[in-house]
Amino acid sequence: MSSATLPAAFDNALRQVDRALAGGMRTLAGESAAPLLERLRGELVAQREASLQRGGVDASWIGATVRWVADWAPERDVTLLGALGVLARLRSDAPES
Repeated sequence: MSSATLPAAFDNALRQVDRALAGGMRTLAGESAAPLLERLRGELVAQREASLQRGGVDASWIGATVRWVADWAPERDVTLLGALGVLARLRSDAPES
């Protein structure tokens, strides 16, 4: 993986969270997603630095995070899950391509 790939993937995921916050994203249940998005943003910021030091995304964290977001994110907008999917491909245990 190029050294620029990991930071760019985190930056994109953070942009998608900010876009969802600015757009007033609602959960599948119709509630404001803002508290969940704020939590996700905080986790992304913390994991970004740890992932850069580790050389990849923590597999257990990204797996749990994708499942958690899929539980509440609206199905009509998959950009947030897509951004997390890019991070999942950059796991520290992922085989080199």
